[in-house]
Order: sequence, then structure tokens, then C-alpha cells
Amino acid sequence: MLAKNKFVVLSGLILLYHEVLVFLSVPYRCSWPTTTCPDAFRAAVVGDPQLTDRSSYWFAPSGMMLWLIEQLSDVFMKKSFRQVLAMRPHAVLFVGDLMDGTVRLTDEEYEQELARFRHVFSMPPHVQRLFVAGNHDVGIRSPALCPVCRRRFEKHFAMRKYAKEMSDLMVVGMDSIQVFHNTSIQGFPSAPCQRKLLLSHVPLWRESDSPCGATRGSARGIDYGQGFNYENMLPRSVTENLLRDVAPDLILSGDDHDHCKHVHLYPSAEGHKEATEITVGTFSWLQGNPRPSVVLLSISTCLLRKQKSHCLRRLSNATATHVDEARQGEVSKEAWFDYRVCPLPRQLGAVFFYLSWLASSLLVSFAFHLLCLESQSFDIKKFEEKLKKKERHWRVLLKVRRACALTWKDGIRSSSIILLMYGCIHLLAQLS
Repeated sequence: MLAKNKFVVLSGLILLYHEVLVFLSVPYRCSWPTTTCPDAFRAAVVGDPQLTDRSSYWFAPSGMMLWLIEQLSDVFMKKSFRQVLAMRPHAVLFVGDLMDGTVRLTDEEYEQELARFRHVFSMPPHVQRLFVAGNHDVGIRSPALCPVCRRRFEKHFAMRKYAKEMSDLMVVGMDSIQVFHNTSIQGFPSAPCQRKLLLSHVPLWRESDSPCGATRGSARGIDYGQGFNYENMLPRSVTENLLRDVAPDLILSGDDHDHCKHVHLYPSAEGHKEATEITVGTFSWLQGNPRPSVVLLSISTCLLRKQKSHCLRRLSNATATHVDEARQGEVSKEAWFDYRVCPLPRQLGAVFFYLSWLASSLLVSFAFHLLCLESQSFDIKKFEEKLKKKERHWRVLLKVRRACALTWKDGIRSSSIILLMYGCIHLLAQLS
């Protein structure tokens, strides 16, 4: 009985670590990047959560398997997002692919998935939230292009394109799926002295396999490719027009499910301009990347105001001295943003560990059961004679017989208790 209790207690501690403590440690392992401003604007960037549904996996179109996968997906992201909110972001930016199989869902099914999304990513009202559509949200081309899905997305999340002020920054949300069919990007307000942040689900064009930086999990960069309902880079002509018409300073994108940092150089009215693009990894552990994450973006608001003031002064004073121009140039080159990739718990590794632990526990229990049977089958008189001769094998059997508490049935019973504990942890996470 003592051995069985120790096994249950140890298993409970393992579950407590993997299902609670590693999530609570996220705010301590990750911190917002520091900027020149003490009151920096903090934005968490979430990429490709893609809530799993009946279209996600061929082996789980319905039934208990689908329910289990959805629970595992939702509980992980809910617990992770709760810790992101614990870091007190001012805004959360979603760069597309909020759900997985939207183009295949009926209106009734979509409403159910929408309720799931709002439950997983519930936020207090003071946190700003911005969205852009992804290919899984609205489709990308026929036959997957879904006008009904676009109307749903515009109703519940965001219009095809928009421009909003966010802490002295102009945020431009672009439905990058739309520009596959329309290479002209127009209708955005002109803001010559204001920094622009572009949100796009699909990454902008660059040479295939361009370097992506040290935060990328894959050894390769983003290679151009397309197929049914996906294309992993905007065409070159679309990218050139987008950079020319919007003139962004910072670009946030998703779709690739892995991190990538790329700098775009493009001509502008002020000469050649740079735009840093950060492709955000997936927030889910069921989307092909075993290392889910979120990006923490800090924006130096006081520096943005200073740069805007210097820019306006330069435009209003055509006779500015060379000293003033040089000083204004130094101000404009100061870094007004910084970001950090915050890794989330590796749930896939935890699941593999659970399965290995459960399998090995059952095997050990079965082995103990066989030893118990052997220890109970020997002759007492023969045992006493052997014990006097101090034969080691019989002494081991005596210890096994005395300590034989973990039988085959006890192992199954203990494993059932562990599964019940695991279910209770997930139920509490869903209800909270």
C-alpha cells in the first residue's frame, strides 16, 4: 500500500509541475524588452492559434477523439494566454488563422467555434485587441475562397483593411488574402511624420531561404510555396506595391508557424527606407511546431513623440540648419521598438512524457505482479532451509513477498487515479 501511495503522489507531483507550475513560470521566464521610455506601450503578438475542429485531422472527424484533441488544444492555449495577460499587455495583436477549418464550417458550427475562441482568448475590456484575417479564416483562392467566411470575419473581428491610432503609432491592418486578387493598395490616410505598423497574415516576399535570425526553430528560412488554400509569401509585385503605398516601418506577420526576422529595403519619397518584418510563430502546440510561443513587443512612446515633433519641425522650417538636420537624423535613427520571443511550455514533450510514464508504470506493476506470484508459490520448509544457507535468491523473494503491495490491479487502479487527476486539472482550467 505504501509503494502504491508513493507512486500516486509522485505522479501527482509530475502532473502539478507540467500542468500548473511551468505555466505559472512564464511571466518569470519572459519579460518585456526595455526601451528608452519608462511608460513603453506593450503589445503581445499571437500567431496562428488555429483552433482545432472536425477538419483538422483525418483520424478525428468526430466523436471522443475530436473532443479530446479540442480539449488538449483549448486548455493549453487558455492557460498560456492567461499568463500572457498576467504580464499586463496594453494590447493583443492577432496576425490571422484564428480557427482552422472555417471555410468548411456551417453558420451554426462557426458560432460554436467563435464561442470557443472567445472562451480561450477572453480578455478584460481595457486591453486593446486587433485582428487580421488568415487563409484559414477566409480562404485564399477558389475553391477554398469563402465570401461567407469573409463576412463572418468582418462581422466579429475586423474589416478587410483599417488604420487605427495606437499609442502615437499608426497601425495598418491589411487583409493580405485580399491583395492576392488586387495588387493596388490604396485608401490609407497619409501620415508622413508618423511611424506605421503593418499587420499582415502572409509574410511579404523575399528571396527563398533568406536568413531568419537565431530565434527560428527550423534551420531553413521561408521557402516560397503554394497549394490548396495556402501561399506562404505575397507575390513580389504585391509586396512592392504594399511597401510603396503603406510605407511601413515595422511589419508583423504569421502563417509560417515559426519565427523569422527580415529587413525590407524599398524606395520612398524620403529615399530608401527600411522596414523590419517579424514573422510570429504559432501559439498552438498542435500546428507542426513543438515550440509554441508569443512575441512581446515594446514600443517607446516618448521616442515616437520626439521623432514626430522633430519631423514636423523639419517640414515646417525649410531653412533648418545643417546642425538641426543632423540632430533630427540622429533622433530618427533611434530604435523606437524592441521585441522578445517568449517560449511557451512544450506541451508535446509533456504528453510524450505522460505516455511513457504511464506505460512504464504499468510494465513495472505487471513485473511486480509476476514476482508476487513466484514469491507466494515456494515451499515454506524449503524456504527455511534455503534461508539458513543465506542464499540470496530466496532472501529477495522474502522481501518481495513482504513488500508486494503494488500488484497488477493496484497499478491499473493507480493509473486510473492519475488520469482522474489529469482530467480534474483540465476541467478546472476550462471552467476558470
